[in-house]
Amino acid sequence: MAEDEKPQGTARSFAPGTFEKTRKNIGPIDAEEAMMMAQKIGGEVLPEREVPMDKSALPRRNKSDRVIVRASGQTSSDISAKSASLSSTGSTKSMVSSEILKRTDADLPAVSAKDLKTINKMMMSEEYEIKPNYGFLNFIFSLSAKNKEKVSREFGEYKVKKQVEHVQAFITTIKTFIQLSPDTYKARIATEEDLKFRFLRTVGKWNMKAIRPLAIDIEHAAAELTVPMLIPYVKAMYHELITVYYIGEQQIPAMIKEIYGDLCEYPNMDKGHLQDLAKNGITEWLYVYNQVLKGLYPLLMRMCSTTYYEFPTYFTKQIGQILQFVNVSKYDLLLPEKKKKSEEEIQKEEEEARKKAEEHRHIPGKKDELVTTGLRLLEQLFPDAGFSHLEDHPDMFPYFQPLYRFSEGFNMLNPGNGVQVTIVLLKILDDLFHGCRNINFNIKADEKLGALPDSITGAMADWSFYIEDLFYKKLGDYLKEFMNALYSQADYPSTNYGKETINNVLWREKFYYLPNLQFNAPTLTKPRNDSKYEPLYNRTDYIRTVFTVLGRRIDENAASKKPVLGVMNPWDRYEFDIPNVISKRLDVLLGAKRDDKTTAATNANLIKYTLCIIAVLDWWINNPDTPAYTTDANKFYRMSPDGSPDFSAEVRSDQNQLFADGVKKAVAAKAK
Repeated sequence: MAEDEKPQGTARSFAPGTFEKTRKNIGPIDAEEAMMMAQKIGGEVLPEREVPMDKSALPRRNKSDRVIVRASGQTSSDISAKSASLSSTGSTKSMVSSEILKRTDADLPAVSAKDLKTINKMMMSEEYEIKPNYGFLNFIFSLSAKNKEKVSREFGEYKVKKQVEHVQAFITTIKTFIQLSPDTYKARIATEEDLKFRFLRTVGKWNMKAIRPLAIDIEHAAAELTVPMLIPYVKAMYHELITVYYIGEQQIPAMIKEIYGDLCEYPNMDKGHLQDLAKNGITEWLYVYNQVLKGLYPLLMRMCSTTYYEFPTYFTKQIGQILQFVNVSKYDLLLPEKKKKSEEEIQKEEEEARKKAEEHRHIPGKKDELVTTGLRLLEQLFPDAGFSHLEDHPDMFPYFQPLYRFSEGFNMLNPGNGVQVTIVLLKILDDLFHGCRNINFNIKADEKLGALPDSITGAMADWSFYIEDLFYKKLGDYLKEFMNALYSQADYPSTNYGKETINNVLWREKFYYLPNLQFNAPTLTKPRNDSKYEPLYNRTDYIRTVFTVLGRRIDENAASKKPVLGVMNPWDRYEFDIPNVISKRLDVLLGAKRDDKTTAATNANLIKYTLCIIAVLDWWINNPDTPAYTTDANKFYRMSPDGSPDFSAEVRSDQNQLFADGVKKAVAAKAK
């Protein structure tokens, strides 16, 4: 007979409501996913039986008053009652307290799918073996709601029992130490605040009365055990253990050894017995730490946290949630004590801390090793320019005028005027910034640097205006006006117009470049600061601060070429859109012609070179003790030996040759 011709009732089929129940367990699923599951799982598609007729709606027959007596002499009702009684007493659930039976998945916090998968995988691992691992069938079993939080039978029957036994053994060992202690030591245990005594007092108060019944319940319910059902047990266990966890895995054995040593100092103590106790205590603690504190941590995390953390990070990141879950106050926790230090050690540390704070204290214009390195670098880039002896106020005009072709005004600055060196440094840095503009800075990624009141891109965009606008168009105009008038009128400085011009020059030098400049103003009028840019002294300090942090990070990651916070392409070759005086010299020093694997011509080194030179400028203008502030401010203009104005000086032509000779000399010295 064909299958579709089989009489009703003989064909295999599902009980009524099976399809609806399955849909609820699986959850929403589209047609494509259903097809994929059908292909993986396979099987036969069976029909669902119809709901049976409700016979209660039919007319009831008269109930017979006859009592049927079986051969055994028992009535049918007697047999039914006895059967129900046997079934009840034989049920596992009847032996389990309602405290764990009433727990459901609703008692667990909501966790993201990703974290839940990670936690479940960890529970199934060989290290923890909390949940059963069905291998590739895990997906199928997880489709059932009752299997999602299923705990392995072995965990309920064996592991929990072992955990309780070892915790009890640890408690017994510690209490035995206390009981064997002489009265004087017991008095110290009761009153003193050393960590070892607080540890003894804490563990001595632990009680397993609440935990043992829970362990028995878990053992009886092992076949049907779920994660929520373990909540009372985990909570009770960590309620005790968490109080000593933060002392540390290795610190507690050290403390037990110290207690053993203390007791051995007393006469008439059984040292052999004490030694056995110490060994047992350490052994049991290591088991408790690794198999209970750590072994139950995936369950603890699943029960009271919404985010996954690895061990032991979890116990620091989620300490608030843990303490709330196990009902323990932070004041109940025992924390490791810092090692007591001698007076000499304390004084030494305080002195080192003071020196370190002094080193890291932000002082604008501070002369440090960075400035010294920057001056050496400038001397290497521009040999014999005078950077090695700025205190002598070398004339920068003859050296740098052929290189940078400054506009009129620069030629009129007195070599002793700090503005001259400032303009040269500004121009050198402007060259460097042409390469830095091609670096992908990401300063905002650093919370502290990103909060500073400026930006690298803004600073580099404005940089040329400190020369082009503030010097050439503002300060330079007053300087040229003064020099031209002085050339034709020797007493011009003493005239009202002359005094006004000098006043404008001096104040603008202070406003634009030299914030620490001191002078006797020739008039009582203080002009308005007409600069629309961030003050140079602030901007220089900002760039030095940011590049110092970036330079340190570059050094830390240079060996492995790791990413650098704040710079997205530190290890790429630097790029100058148009070659300039600095880029050409850097190419020689850093081997720009070499291949990418061996060249030092990288963005990282460009940042470090820029840092060294910005540090020199920061020192030069922001430190009141630099040579920029050691000359007479009123002698701001170039003058001949007889005191008359001088508009120029003979320029040099050996700059490039000096640089080439310096490179050859350095190469020869390195070859030796």
